[in-house]
Amino acid sequence: MALRDDRVPGLPGRVKTPGLCLWGRTALALSLVLAGAGCSLRSMAVNTIADTLAESSAAYASDNDPELVRSALPFSLKTIESLLVTSPNHKGLLLSACSGFASYANLFIDTEAVLVEYADFARAAELKARALKMYVRARDYCLRRLELGYAGITRRLQVDPHAAVQVAGIEDVPVLFWLGATWGLAISRASGQPALAADLPAVRALMERALQLDEGFDRGAIHGAMIVLEALPEAMGASPDRARRHFERAVELSDGLSAGPYVTYASSVLVAQQNRKQFVELLERALAIDPDAAPPMRLQNLISQELARHLLTHVDDLFLEALEENVQ
Repeated sequence: MALRDDRVPGLPGRVKTPGLCLWGRTALALSLVLAGAGCSLRSMAVNTIADTLAESSAAYASDNDPELVRSALPFSLKTIESLLVTSPNHKGLLLSACSGFASYANLFIDTEAVLVEYADFARAAELKARALKMYVRARDYCLRRLELGYAGITRRLQVDPHAAVQVAGIEDVPVLFWLGATWGLAISRASGQPALAADLPAVRALMERALQLDEGFDRGAIHGAMIVLEALPEAMGASPDRARRHFERAVELSDGLSAGPYVTYASSVLVAQQNRKQFVELLERALAIDPDAAPPMRLQNLISQELARHLLTHVDDLFLEALEENVQ
């Protein structure tokens, strides 16, 4: 950030008057300069804090206490939003708001919805509705971030998404990924909102462009997100074969240390295929991963493993094979 010149015109660079007069004039000059620089200094302070917050996600990602992170994140997210009021075009803050709200909704709210669904369907529905609001909130922050570099791209994404994303370069991969991921999650939770579902081509275009620019981003995170897209009905352009390839590549790029791809593929593809045997195998592989083996993925692994244990507990509810055996 460039600092402006806040010197007061007409004040001498050298004061000849000695003693108290010298101090008095210097103090007056300093007070005038500070008065004129007040907004600038405040902006500098906000941007310094903003930069620190924007880079703090690694501390959360490596934490070994999901409940601690769940309790801490809301304050951090509201702090980011407060700073955005003062510094609305801070790119790091906008991306942090997008990724932060998306992560909080996905890791904690949506996860809780899955965990309570069998015992309290109404509570699960409430949580899913809350998650949807956060996904839309996150998406809008990412769109604001992308608009800073490419004015009008929000409209172009809705008209011709594949052409729209061609302007993005490798430096844009984080925002492409988070925008695509959170927009896709919003669509997945908006079953009664066809306007959101109509944006699916934009989600696919964002993810495919990010994949083209940096396949290895965040140890295969883009491939992990593509599993869900390719698990949709084939009538929507998805493909189980491509889902399988994205799963295999996500595992490869994470060196097999991420439980996420196993849980995602098992829950989104294998349940639909009613492949109980492989479903159990993949979830057991997810549980066999040591969360401490890859500290940057520790938090996500712990939560993914909690989901894996829950899914295994309810395997008979997910597969018709069990019902058929009970009937016989």
